[in-house]
Amino acid sequence: MGNPQIIDVERLVDELKERVARERKAGAYADDLSGVELEVPPRGGDLVEGFDLQPGQPRVRFRPELGFSSKPVIGIPITLVKKFILRLIFFVMDDLARQTDAAVTRLEAALGAEASARELATEQQEAATEQQKAATQAESAAREAVALDVRALSLRLDALDTSLDRLQLSPRLARLERGSRAARGTTQPAQSAPSEQPLHTATGASFDYLAFEARFRPEESVAERQEAYVDELRSEGRVVDLGAGRGELVKLLTEAGVSAYAVEIEPDFIELMRDEGLEVVDQDAIAHLRGLDNAQLGGIVVSHVVEHLPAAAVTELVALAVDKLAEGGVLILETPNPESLVAGSVNFHRDLTHLRPIHPDTLAFLCDSAGFSQVEIRRLSRVPDKERLPETGAENIDAVVRQLNELLYGYQDYAIVARK
Repeated sequence: MGNPQIIDVERLVDELKERVARERKAGAYADDLSGVELEVPPRGGDLVEGFDLQPGQPRVRFRPELGFSSKPVIGIPITLVKKFILRLIFFVMDDLARQTDAAVTRLEAALGAEASARELATEQQEAATEQQKAATQAESAAREAVALDVRALSLRLDALDTSLDRLQLSPRLARLERGSRAARGTTQPAQSAPSEQPLHTATGASFDYLAFEARFRPEESVAERQEAYVDELRSEGRVVDLGAGRGELVKLLTEAGVSAYAVEIEPDFIELMRDEGLEVVDQDAIAHLRGLDNAQLGGIVVSHVVEHLPAAAVTELVALAVDKLAEGGVLILETPNPESLVAGSVNFHRDLTHLRPIHPDTLAFLCDSAGFSQVEIRRLSRVPDKERLPETGAENIDAVVRQLNELLYGYQDYAIVARK
């Protein structure tokens, strides 16, 4: 329930106006009540400091004690009138002052709370920014650490791959599995047995020839080089690859629709080709040719075999080939090239089963003598320029450098392509 109204303010104000009008008309006092002061807080700054007040004092006050006049003679009556009037409106003005002070106090509190909230929000924003910055830096550092770990792991994997490649685990495990099957008596029987002692014997159980070939003559590089023979043999009828190794050429020919099969005596190679579904005969190469009818084949390929054979066996192989090929048939003999000292004197002796390199002129002569009508020498596997001796720019010196390059780093292999 609100406070009862003690004074009729509107009536009192109207009376005051009328009285002031009468007194002013009579010249009793000046045009204003200059002695009455109502304090209000200044704009900006601290309110208490602005009025030089102690904390807790009101900001707005009604001060009737200041109602006086300093005018000579008439000052005393004017002061009496002012004090009388101020007494009449004291309760109203004091209540207004108190309400105004309360409003100012609330405003000050609200402004202070808002300022504190803004300051807190700014501090929180700055803290959040610092946290975000720290999180970003931590994430960046973590990513760099992960990248370093991935790079290190990649290097370790590369090193592991290299080690595993050198160990040749896959072919060795396959060899052990085939040996286990043979020990249990489950190995497939040979399609034909050699009628005589083979001239090209196996290397023996102590020498893992499959792993040796995988390291020094990778299957991919062999297949890439032998792709050139596919077009040569595509229309020649049935083709046999003597000493087929892992069967790279037979696989390429079969995929190209050419009737082709392999002849091999190394058990590891034989099982490998059978596992891939290739047709293979377990027999010595020369013994196999002896058992064929004349003019039965369209193509004979002997890749990296003649360097394993005695001289008499090489001569017999070429002579048998010309008999077993049909008219127009082709014989391909590929072997290391002794014209390159690196190939003939260094790389050649890496293989324990190599007997001697054969000069391309010699092998071409054997084909001519056996009755082949066309004999071509194709030099293969040229050493890349980056591995050869660099030229100096001086013509007289570079001429010698080129001769040395051909002598030392010439073509590593060659092929004799002979047609009947």
